[in-house]
Amino acid sequence: MKRKKLWLFTVIALFTSVMIGGNYFTAVEAASKNKQKHADEHGDNMFIGGTLLTSNRSKMTVCVENVSSIRGKDVSDEKIVAKIEKQIEKLSRENKRYKEVNYDSVDVEVTEGCSFTPFLNDPSNSHPVYGGGSGDRVVDQPSKESLGIFIVDQEVIDRNFDKAPNRWSPEELICEGHECFEVTKGIYFTPDEIKDIKKDNTLYQELVYGFGLESMISNEVDEEKQKKDREKKEKEKKEMKNNNS
Repeated sequence: MKRKKLWLFTVIALFTSVMIGGNYFTAVEAASKNKQKHADEHGDNMFIGGTLLTSNRSKMTVCVENVSSIRGKDVSDEKIVAKIEKQIEKLSRENKRYKEVNYDSVDVEVTEGCSFTPFLNDPSNSHPVYGGGSGDRVVDQPSKESLGIFIVDQEVIDRNFDKAPNRWSPEELICEGHECFEVTKGIYFTPDEIKDIKKDNTLYQELVYGFGLESMISNEVDEEKQKKDREKKEKEKKEMKNNNS
């Protein structure tokens, strides 16, 4: 019951306190700088903040994978990669925050295939905000990719994004001490959406979210999610300690 109440709070908070703009990003950037300094001093932290977020990444990698039941040249990974590269180029030219958060100082690469599976493609998992929340997203070693763009069947969208304001989903989180951080995002489309040229504006806006240039999630929701993940991680550690004793 406590878990259900927590997710209900998250859903309510999302739609009552959406936060986009200056104050949010100023706080995030300040926190990232502090985390980077802490990592430099201690050397062993996986989360470093900044543009790449984790110490095992040397560039901003966006992976693309079609896991839907529909195959064809219009939804091939190669064609989707080209479409996404075009929109990222547009993003680098038109969005002023692209340079402000230093994406222009790192390599940005779009690749075919992802090293991690799309979390929401598993029917036993659901979106932590829009779909009721289930499944464990905390990982010890995050993937090299920062963003995954997945082509899925319509039922995945219907199950997880009904009336949702965007197609974002957290794919991987890491926890250090009493803090948890989202380090890998996912964006979900259907085959019809990704191949429709008229949907390029939608793809562009979703990339804005995927690159963290705007946020549809309030700081309060993010804190509540971190609290939940922190409590879960602490519980797992206690259970592991008890099992080993």
